[in-house]
Amino acid sequence: MLNVRKNNLLLANGLVWLAVGTKILLIGLGAYGRLAGQRPLWPLVLISLAVFAGFYWMFTGVVRKYAARITGLAEERPSIFKTFSPKGYILIAFMISLGISLKYIPGIGDAFFAAFYCGLGPGLLSAGVRFILRRLRVNRSDNDPDKA
Repeated sequence: MLNVRKNNLLLANGLVWLAVGTKILLIGLGAYGRLAGQRPLWPLVLISLAVFAGFYWMFTGVVRKYAARITGLAEERPSIFKTFSPKGYILIAFMISLGISLKYIPGIGDAFFAAFYCGLGPGLLSAGVRFILRRLRVNRSDNDPDKA
């Protein structure tokens, strides 16, 4: 039913990660905007950079793992739901639930959302870009007569 070519599955993953990363980044930037003038922002910017570095490193492995999973699928047109393993879907559900829950925990304010989400958002964006780059590499090797 929802079967797509493997290289298009890489593209779809990239676009989803870009969309989620953009949304998270915009939430973080909004929080920075609400904090502007109330306090020095440079410590939060340093935290954002550290968060980004951690997520960049983590998502590099995630992209590698799931891109290999997708390109290694036996079917040429797998279901879009084969992108992640069951463990991956459980982790995604947990992360979404945690993100929603954080909004309702007293004491977690704009400083947290600014620092954390402005690190997480670009990390997700970078993962989306890497999925798209892998898709382009797969296309290039599929069209290269020397690879045949």
